[in-house]
Amino acid sequence: MEFEFESSFGRILGVAHTAMFRHLSKLMKERHLPITPDQFRVLTHLWQQDGLQQTALASCTNRNRANITRIIDILEREGIVERKDDPGDRRVFRIYLTQKGKALKKDTAACAAQSIADSLQGISDSEIETCKKVLLKIRENVG
Repeated sequence: MEFEFESSFGRILGVAHTAMFRHLSKLMKERHLPITPDQFRVLTHLWQQDGLQQTALASCTNRNRANITRIIDILEREGIVERKDDPGDRRVFRIYLTQKGKALKKDTAACAAQSIADSLQGISDSEIETCKKVLLKIRENVG
């Protein structure tokens, strides 16, 4: 049997992810938020635990060190985060939210909630729960 790329689970999952990512980006632009969905992904972790090390941010966002450094550079240039030396290891930086970064939480969370709500229109609660279980099982299988 020949592999059908366009109708494969991986392709459909990727297309759905990209569509949700683009929709979130559109909503953020409409609200004139100065961040991208990739930057939002980093900020969500800092809103939960401010002062994370760059390496921890890379790990929890599934990004490599170069990518996370680029994102943090941009956020720092925009005045959203700041790097500070780790008191226990001068070779390590910790990333802290500025007041501007803290103030973004409410509007970006609203965009994320709207993006998810828009994405899940017409899908029943039981279908959503089944989908979550399947995706978690996939992560368990290959993560």
